[in-house]
Amino acid sequence: MSMNELVTCITPTYNRSKLLKEAIESTIAQTYQNWELIIVDDGSTDDTEEVVNQYIKKDNRIKYFKNPQKGGSAARNYGVNIAKGEYIAFLDDDDVSLPHRFESQLNAMKKSGSRFIVSGYRVMSRLSNKVIGETKVELKGKGAGFPSRWMVKKELLDNVGGFDEEFPSMQEIELSYRIAEHETYALHGDIVTILYKTNNSVSRRKNDAPIGKLLLLEKYKNKMHPIEAASWYYSVAMSYYAINDNKNAYDYFKLAADYDTRELYKYALYYYNIMNKYGGMIRIINKKILSFIHKYKFPMLIKHKIIC
Repeated sequence: MSMNELVTCITPTYNRSKLLKEAIESTIAQTYQNWELIIVDDGSTDDTEEVVNQYIKKDNRIKYFKNPQKGGSAARNYGVNIAKGEYIAFLDDDDVSLPHRFESQLNAMKKSGSRFIVSGYRVMSRLSNKVIGETKVELKGKGAGFPSRWMVKKELLDNVGGFDEEFPSMQEIELSYRIAEHETYALHGDIVTILYKTNNSVSRRKNDAPIGKLLLLEKYKNKMHPIEAASWYYSVAMSYYAINDNKNAYDYFKLAADYDTRELYKYALYYYNIMNKYGGMIRIINKKILSFIHKYKFPMLIKHKIIC
């Protein structure tokens, strides 16, 4: 390859030394070799430091820092601040980069001229090692989650100020909306990362999820397309429905219906009102139907560059 730019991969970690090994090894295995891996430890009490030091002895591109008990967003910001690379790739400690990730993403950035690209990913089960699903160019609005599939120019992250450490969840999506005020991300139709379902990740704490989404809406709903705001209100409703908070679920289904200029979500509200009285298996079926309505024929709201 003619490219020689340094890529900085940033991995925040906390008490996941066994999973972290896979993340490190997936970085070492990259076909594009001009990288540095910055591991930021958020106060681990397991053998994380010993594990990382074994890799550092073999590869001086791996660097280890401590940023105790400040959270994943602070750890990522710490990594960005000390990064030497022109390009930033994030990798959570429970995810894995496919070997071609850096090479493919750098090519896509150069081809598109974009400073922020969002690539495809594969979701797998750790228990069965089976593929649950694959996602490529599905994003249709301003926001983008799962930073383990991002590549961003460091200058862009420096300009917008990094992750908001006050958000209890949705920090990466909040950052993507802030970046969108400077540059619309490009969609990269190549699967570059494997995401594993992990029960204790921040984004999956059920009580934090609606709070983060509501903070996001409070900050950006007036800058979103009405259908995108409706979708987030719908997502908040689903979060409350998942924890059996039916009053809040109803309120946010109603807000979603009010914002949805297509008027599709009013049918979801109607369905919810009729079926909510049932529990057990009916509730499980209701969640599937409500989830289907949420995503049904969702329109392209932002014109993204697509790089294949």
